[in-house]
Amino acid sequence: MSYFKDEDAYRKLFYHYYPILLNFCTTILNNNEDAEEVVSEVMLKVWTLGENLNQVENLTVYLLKAARNKAYDALRKKSREVTTITISDNIEEYIVDKNSPESLYSGVELSQYIEKTIRALPTQAQLVYRLVREQGLAYKQVTDVLGISLNTAETHMRLALKKIRSALNAYLAEKK
Repeated sequence: MSYFKDEDAYRKLFYHYYPILLNFCTTILNNNEDAEEVVSEVMLKVWTLGENLNQVENLTVYLLKAARNKAYDALRKKSREVTTITISDNIEEYIVDKNSPESLYSGVELSQYIEKTIRALPTQAQLVYRLVREQGLAYKQVTDVLGISLNTAETHMRLALKKIRSALNAYLAEKK
């Protein structure tokens, strides 16, 4: 394999995984600059692995684990604890007339409200939710990435969905 192909493959890999890993690390670190640094280190490590990367069974899980470990290292270096904020919670289908400007605004407003609720979840619950719902990982993969048991992952997901459902109900009641 020529150097150019390696570079081209790395570029594709970088553009695909960088936003995913950045979002994941930002969730852990609660700081975008620190997350960018962590993700850059992980992606540099991937570049240095070269052909050894072929031995990785599941690249997504590998990268998420590497990012998690680097993020936790960064937290330890800063000697700070990630604070969690709790808020009220599960996304149920919210149907709007997509043709009216008011409904479009309401849909955007609802999406922002739901995202705010997700960001306010405890860190582990937020990570489990995002990995399962946004990244499409199976619970088993989430347990590998986060180093938690299947029961713990399911508990975090139940907590996340409960809080999102409560927040959504409060939002809908407010709009009536």
